[in-house]
Amino acid sequence: LVEGFSVIVNSLNAFLQINQRSSTTRNWHIANKKLHIILHFYSDSIGRLHKSRMTSHSIAQQCHPVEEITYPADNQLLCSFTIDVEDWYQSCIDFDAPITERVVRNVERVLTVLDECGVKATFFVQGRVAETFPRLLQCLIAEGHEIQSHGYSHRPLFQMNRRELRNELERARKTVEDASGVRVTAFRAPDFTILSQNLWALDVLVEMGFKIDSSIFPMQTRRYGIKGWDVGPHKIQLPNGAEILEVPVSIWVNRGFRFPVAGGGYFRLLPQILLERAIQAILASRRPVIIYCHPYEFNPTELDDYRGQVPSFFRFQQSIGRERFVRRVEKLLKQLPFGRFDKVLEAWNLI
Repeated sequence: LVEGFSVIVNSLNAFLQINQRSSTTRNWHIANKKLHIILHFYSDSIGRLHKSRMTSHSIAQQCHPVEEITYPADNQLLCSFTIDVEDWYQSCIDFDAPITERVVRNVERVLTVLDECGVKATFFVQGRVAETFPRLLQCLIAEGHEIQSHGYSHRPLFQMNRRELRNELERARKTVEDASGVRVTAFRAPDFTILSQNLWALDVLVEMGFKIDSSIFPMQTRRYGIKGWDVGPHKIQLPNGAEILEVPVSIWVNRGFRFPVAGGGYFRLLPQILLERAIQAILASRRPVIIYCHPYEFNPTELDDYRGQVPSFFRFQQSIGRERFVRRVEKLLKQLPFGRFDKVLEAWNLI
């Protein structure tokens, strides 16, 4: 395999050998279980780059790169740190569950890290969170962070028809704008659920007043993504003549393979040295780095509260890597110039 995947495997094998020599039998089995989950993430997600075309969908054929993208000066923002604000149980287990105080406490954990690192970020806020805790959004605005939309209900967009999606987006925009007092212009779909079969959702986004989208995951995985989609920021020409700027989260392209490195389990599980190498490679390819995460990832013990309510393997899969997540984020934020989504796009001359 390519060098990057080899580094993953070698690093993990070394980790397991150390655990096998120095740990108890129980710890060895835990480490072995972690290895299988990590390899599952990457065997599921490493995609071959198809250079001939992106996809056969007519909208995708109208994609074109931004013409005047410029590499920012050394003292300007190169990377954007974004947070998808949602409550874990409601967004992952039961869409009808209430939004709880956990989301507020977890956002406070995020703010502590950002303050310590002197970084302003962008919070893509779910409408139901804004509706339940409007003062949370007011606090984010007061502290100088940006707020954008992460949908309303966290239901997959590909399960909606046009009427349902319009209603979802209208509620998403209105709840966030009412709570924050600022205009919302950018959107990120829950779980990247704009796929090849519902690219028409981009039309509806423009109809509802959105100008920027960050919903398309530019490689195919088992759960989401579009194979061969452009990994860099680009404008999409829609059938009605309108345009929308698509800014995907960061994917590392190495020797024809695509590696997801920007967030979620990929960000938590990837060896630190490989993550740093990937980010430097993305910047060298003249693309802004777009990192995403969730407030609940800053709370390593939250899922312990759901023992007996959620299957143990799913809890383990969702919690793996959280114990070192904050240290990883802090190191990254101190190494590179991170900032708000809008400010980074301005620095790269994208808006």
